[in-house]
Amino acid sequence: MAKFIKFNITNTAAVQPTGPINSILVNVEDITTVTGLGAAAAAKQVVIGLTGRAAQAAAAGNAGGTTLTLLASTSQSAAAVPAFVNGQPNPLVNAVRSAMTSNPGGVATTCSLGNDQAAATVALPNGAQMFWRSATFA
Repeated sequence: MAKFIKFNITNTAAVQPTGPINSILVNVEDITTVTGLGAAAAAKQVVIGLTGRAAQAAAAGNAGGTTLTLLASTSQSAAAVPAFVNGQPNPLVNAVRSAMTSNPGGVATTCSLGNDQAAATVALPNGAQMFWRSATFA
């Protein structure tokens, strides 16, 4: 498995000095839990429990945290809630867990999202592409 997971946070509406795509690197060994949140029409997010340097920094009153919350969107420039189907696996949690176990022997892997679970339409026969919209350490 890779030593780090990279999350590309995409927001094309961001103004400088924030770029349209920023990367967050997380040490795989620091991940303790992966939990999906967001029922029905609520914002879809995954909360990653952390230990190690990020948690130590937070305990010392510095920047860092014991959790990393990643918010998903189906738009690169606005908050658009992805559609999930009850009874199906959470695609956000699956993406993080897949990234944790991929790239054996590698240094870093990217946690990319697939399509949401929306009903097929002519315009979106496979659902809408999802993006990581924001990342918050707490």
